Amino acid sequence: MFSSDDGLCGIGELAERARVSVKTVRFYSDNGLLPEASRSAGGHRRYGPDSLERLRMIRSLRTLDLPVPTVRRILDEGDTAGRAGGALEDAVAGQLRVLGSQLTAMRWREAALRSVQECPAAERPGRLALIGALTTPPDTAPLARFWRAWLPARMPARAVTAFLEAA
Repeated sequence: MFSSDDGLCGIGELAERARVSVKTVRFYSDNGLLPEASRSAGGHRRYGPDSLERLRMIRSLRTLDLPVPTVRRILDEGDTAGRAGGALEDAVAGQLRVLGSQLTAMRWREAALRSVQECPAAERPGRLALIGALTTPPDTAPLARFWRAWLPARMPARAVTAFLEAA
């Protein structure tokens, strides 16, 4: 795998193979996510054959915006295979909740902007005042409960979801 006789590689070679900077490898190594196998006689970091795959896994987890402590917990548990209830599953579920909240806020903001953009100029001050009075997106759960109570019980779930999203 690596070019040296001892099966280890230096930080530069590892960085090149992983297509990251030396600074990135050093950061993960200094934070205990990427253990070095040894040091050379000159004090240079040496990494073992598993380091490349581990570094790629770290980069994949960080691409999902998982914080370094969460990445450490996932790697420590060896939980990249996706055990139910593991650190990876918990982290992904948490990120999905955060993303869902952000998407809801962005959809509301888009609707508010379109409402202002599409109304007659004379109505804009009133709409802006109404929108400005709301600090967060309004809760749509009561509206969804209302419509669920009125929709036919045998209506397919996909149709209910589509209707509620449109409403």
